[in-house]
Amino acid sequence: MQRLEERSNGSDVPLTCLIVDDSAFARLHLKRLIDSIENVLASEAANGNEAITEYRRLKPDFVLMDIIMPGLEGVETVKRICQSDPGARVIMVSSLSHRDKVAEAMAAGAKYFIPKPVTTVELRKAIDSVLGSAKN
Repeated sequence: MQRLEERSNGSDVPLTCLIVDDSAFARLHLKRLIDSIENVLASEAANGNEAITEYRRLKPDFVLMDIIMPGLEGVETVKRICQSDPGARVIMVSSLSHRDKVAEAMAAGAKYFIPKPVTTVELRKAIDSVLGSAKN
């Protein structure tokens, strides 16, 4: 899979992203960051159950996943997504105070972690990393 810069220089097919966070404000913030990146389309889910349904429906190129959510939390959601699709590229997004949960999410199959608040530079770096690590 090509990195962001390579894709914007010639690919007409946009990347797809699933943003998963129980906070509407956090989803809006991440959506704005994604919208600032050329040739990436984002969908949203407000909880883990929605995320699993949307992941199966959309098969996104990557996922931005919050860790702490009511109901099905991020770690279990990552585990279920990665069990159904071992090639899933999940980027965890959470505060640094949840380091133990981040480690659990990485063990469950997440590929990268970005601390909140997320910046465009950090987001691009994370996306490039997970796209570059997926040699399909």
